[in-house]
Amino acid sequence: MATNKNKTRYVILGLLNEEDLSGYEIKRIIDLRLSFFWNESFGQIYPELKRLTLEGLIVASDQTSNSGKESKKYSITNQGRQELQEWLKVPVETELIRYEILLKLYFSNASTSSSMINHIKEFEINHRKQRELFQKFETQLKQNIDVHSNHRQILMVLAFGQQVWDTYAQWCEETVQSLELISTEHSETDHG
Repeated sequence: MATNKNKTRYVILGLLNEEDLSGYEIKRIIDLRLSFFWNESFGQIYPELKRLTLEGLIVASDQTSNSGKESKKYSITNQGRQELQEWLKVPVETELIRYEILLKLYFSNASTSSSMINHIKEFEINHRKQRELFQKFETQLKQNIDVHSNHRQILMVLAFGQQVWDTYAQWCEETVQSLELISTEHSETDHG
């Protein structure tokens, strides 16, 4: 059954359900396509590939790349597809959210507003870059909507990310204005 297991296995099974991949390709796809809501390290991926292989959920085959380098490509088995389908039926666990930017803002009265403003501006720049990247993905997916059976679902995930990023941008703007006002009030109090 699919409960009480780490989620790395399901990320791997889901990606291998789309196509055969090496461990490196799995990591690259996660970093490129899923990074705004999910991350995995090589230290999580490779041990899980080994476990999934031992459990018979995936199989490995040696491949030689164009450069002549040997690597393993992994394929999902029918048992692996069944495990993925079972997991998809299980209710979603409570999401844990950790934003260091919010933690710093919470305690920012112990520092200067200018320091926090810089953190928020950097946060906004990083998320704007991600949003621009996802707009490119959206355009590509819409042009190739029928190439793969999950492109419509991927567009739904992208829409979530884009709406979240729009909210981030609005929050950043409002928070910077509030912090600038606090800074102005403090400097007037200091000089008054």
